[in-house]
Amino acid sequence: MAVSSVSTGGVLDVNGLVSQLMAVESRPFVAMQNKEKAITSQISAYGTLSGAVGAFQTTVTALADSSKYKVANATTSDDKVLTATAGKDTVKGNYSVNVTQLAQAQTISAAGQESTSTLIGSGASTVLTFDFGSVTGGTLTDGKYTGATFDLDATRVARTVTIDGSNNSLQGIRDAINKAGIGVTASIISDGSDKPNRLVLTSDKSGETSSMRVSVAGDQDLSNLLSYAPNGTQNMTQSNAGQNAKLTVNGVAITSQTNSVDNAVPGVTMSVLKIGTSNVGVSMDTSGIKTALSNFVKAYNDLNTTVTGLTAVTPDLKPGAARTGGPLVGDSTTNSLQASLRKLFGTSVPGLDSTVTSLSQLGVAFQKDGTLKLDTGKLQTAIDKNSGDVIKLLATSGSTTDSLVSFVSSTSNSTVGTKGISISKLATQGTLVGSTAANLTITAGVNDSLSLSINGVSTKATLVPGNYTADSLVSHVQSLINGASGVTDTTAGVKVTQQNGVFSIVSNKYGSSSKLEITGNGADDLFGTPTMTAGVDVAGTIDGAVAVGSGQTLTGSAGSGSAGIAVLIKGGQLGDRGTVNISKGISALFATITDNYLGTAGLIQNKNDGLNKSIADITKQRDALNTRLTLTEARLRRQYSSLDVTLSSMNSTSNFLTQQLAALAK
Repeated sequence: MAVSSVSTGGVLDVNGLVSQLMAVESRPFVAMQNKEKAITSQISAYGTLSGAVGAFQTTVTALADSSKYKVANATTSDDKVLTATAGKDTVKGNYSVNVTQLAQAQTISAAGQESTSTLIGSGASTVLTFDFGSVTGGTLTDGKYTGATFDLDATRVARTVTIDGSNNSLQGIRDAINKAGIGVTASIISDGSDKPNRLVLTSDKSGETSSMRVSVAGDQDLSNLLSYAPNGTQNMTQSNAGQNAKLTVNGVAITSQTNSVDNAVPGVTMSVLKIGTSNVGVSMDTSGIKTALSNFVKAYNDLNTTVTGLTAVTPDLKPGAARTGGPLVGDSTTNSLQASLRKLFGTSVPGLDSTVTSLSQLGVAFQKDGTLKLDTGKLQTAIDKNSGDVIKLLATSGSTTDSLVSFVSSTSNSTVGTKGISISKLATQGTLVGSTAANLTITAGVNDSLSLSINGVSTKATLVPGNYTADSLVSHVQSLINGASGVTDTTAGVKVTQQNGVFSIVSNKYGSSSKLEITGNGADDLFGTPTMTAGVDVAGTIDGAVAVGSGQTLTGSAGSGSAGIAVLIKGGQLGDRGTVNISKGISALFATITDNYLGTAGLIQNKNDGLNKSIADITKQRDALNTRLTLTEARLRRQYSSLDVTLSSMNSTSNFLTQQLAALAK
């Protein structure tokens, strides 16, 4: 605004006059500065508010993650008899379990053949039809039934395999059956006889209702070799009957088609390994829930403190003094945030399949000063009563329609709704199958040492010398392996079986990491040249998107509608396997509110955008005012300088006239 004076009269104080007038003209600058300062303070306050809401949102996200809530732990007194895994719907307690029979799959074997590659029959097209059902009544002598009945399982359809001139050898028949994927595994074992090569068929499912009936239509030689009906012609011999697992839990009789027994102890899955007794104890680990809920309460209190400070009003200190307040006092956005959050703490979550529907039931309550407090005793009582319902309130939960599919967990990225499950490959266990009948005489230093790698765990076992039966040696080998250093059921436990003296080992673990290897001076005598097959991971889709398999667990892939959803596939058929329904608890309601305030499109950012626009407008107004004041100052200086010159001239004229008049008077 500074403009040099052009006055030469010296009558008026042009600089003083212009400065005083410009001070009046510049008064809008003060208002602009005060307004800009207030807006800048609001922008800073919204930044503080955004940080507090973000910190609260982090705890909300953690509260929604059910994978962190392993509430129940199940332990067993004898993990060689059974192991136990607790789910989320269990309650604490102690249970006495007596296992009297293990589930097993039926195995039948054909008469021995001299060669695995010699063609059998004429090569005419022959259809093998496999039915599944249960065998009841009658007597079993040397692998053959007399007077038995065969009841079809109505839930399973008959499956067929065609044998012709391209595959009518033992090898060809084995490969054709395995390729067909009909629920039967075919193998060839050598029993050491003159005709050692025997085709062995094993049902892929254990249990009484998974026994086989094989009908042969076509070539007579193939019929004479493979026809098998427990209630009729039996050209094959049964070596293992299909049977259910049998056990008692606190004296109550339980049967299961598999050795995985669900909910005999509420919410607990037991894997039975051998006949015997074991206690199962279920304890509750509340640390995950307590930590998440405590962090949530603290973050809310921190947010509430921040909001209170930003919106607080300072009371009058002196009569007539102006009331002052925080930068966001009276702000509707901040007040709405606080009111919305407070309302949720007293809200029951709608549509929740749970007896626990509000945070107050978990001991979360407001104090007189407006802060939250967590009553850990009340929380513990709720967890002890029904931990599953507590988790349903807090986090995302899921339920499935297939009895062999169970919900494992989800993440904050998981979306709610019903999602279809389709399985293209079931998980399998690693196996090691011997090629010849085992030597049942163990001699110290000759064939008593085994070195094993089980699912990546290396261990050694030394057999006790002596003469054994096949069954007693199988039991001895299994006991030694499972009791060896570093071996646990989940990492490296195994089951050892024998068929016609040929030993097999099956890992207790599922998936691609389930692998068995065996060496040592006793390996050849026990297993010959064994066939080792690694396990495979489950494969399939969730909600139409390819999911990631690990063992029996299938997890929705990142970026898909099923992201983070994990389900356990415990067997069953390929194809559609029902649905998993995902529901979200109260954490989702809190997340909806915080999401509405945060982010580039959130209410806080919208407020900041408006305030920044106001700052920009003030800057434009200041620039315009500067320009106007510069012009005004220049105009005033010209005007007052001109007036000063005029006044100076008038003064000169006045002085001249005064002098002239004075001269005339003389």
